[in-house]
Amino acid sequence: MDRHKFIRQLTDYMESHKQQLFRYVCYHVGSAADAEDILHDVYLRMAEGYDASCPVGNMPGYVYRSLFNACVSNARSVRCLSLDSPEVERLISEPSACFEDEFQRVSIMLSGLPETCSEVIRLRIYGSMTFDNIAEVLDVSAATAKRRYYQGLELLRLKYDVL
Repeated sequence: MDRHKFIRQLTDYMESHKQQLFRYVCYHVGSAADAEDILHDVYLRMAEGYDASCPVGNMPGYVYRSLFNACVSNARSVRCLSLDSPEVERLISEPSACFEDEFQRVSIMLSGLPETCSEVIRLRIYGSMTFDNIAEVLDVSAATAKRRYYQGLELLRLKYDVL
């Protein structure tokens, strides 16, 4: 695939899925402004770094994996709450209408799960993806994606008495 065709496909995919991509990144980083910056930076890096000798066969997987990696890089510079603090207990026990509080609450809860489960939950809930789409993105079977999702929900239920 030539560079122009790739950029067109990338643009079309990111434009048609912008709400899900934005929500997914937002719930990784906790800030709408940071999410917009990450989406923009990842798009530019992907467009500029395209190599025709390494074709992209799975656009959703490529985009979500690139966004995930960018979110992880961003998280290295962000302050994390100690899981033993009273603030964490308050955030978990008191749902909030404030996005930042809700983000911290969800992040704390998901941090207690295996990464394989938490990523499936993020993709399913915040990325609005089907299990078949998640399977493509993570390069696993749909049955594995579904199992990880329900396993993660069960762990949340047991640990935090939610859901």
